[in-house]
Amino acid sequence: MEGSIRIEDRQTAARRTLTTLLITVTALFVGSILFMVVRGDRSAPEGRRVLAVLPFQGPETGPGQYSGFSEGLTAYFGRADPNDLGVFGPASTSQHVQAGGDPLAVGRTFDADMVLVGREVPGNPPTLVAELFRVDDGMTLWRGEFEVGPDLDRRTLLLRVATEVTEVLDLPR
Repeated sequence: MEGSIRIEDRQTAARRTLTTLLITVTALFVGSILFMVVRGDRSAPEGRRVLAVLPFQGPETGPGQYSGFSEGLTAYFGRADPNDLGVFGPASTSQHVQAGGDPLAVGRTFDADMVLVGREVPGNPPTLVAELFRVDDGMTLWRGEFEVGPDLDRRTLLLRVATEVTEVLDLPR
């Protein structure tokens, strides 16, 4: 008889512990949801800039030899402190890009401060023109022209574009 009372006491204690644990976990979950809702937009730090990198276009209004180039730039800028720079890459922006479309409209879609675009201009030799625009007024913050012959070293070109834009944005390398 005394043994069955001890077992009931242990079971009652286990139920109390489980109930307390469930209440605590539920309160933490509800509290964290309320915290996120109350904070809202304020989670982005003051002064944080946002850059939208659009897919670079080859001579046939497609990525061509620049396939993956914008992704590389996005990865490069993505290494910056997220409190200083937020980055939207071509995985997000490409669905909003239309041939001959306005890159600033794409930037406004993402609430970006700046848009980085690039296109190849035919010639002898062809030239890659990369431009960084401020979205709110369309001002060109930077423009680079790079010869892109048949022996194009895409990695070197990518680093040149990235470091020049990094200097304009005044980001640490």
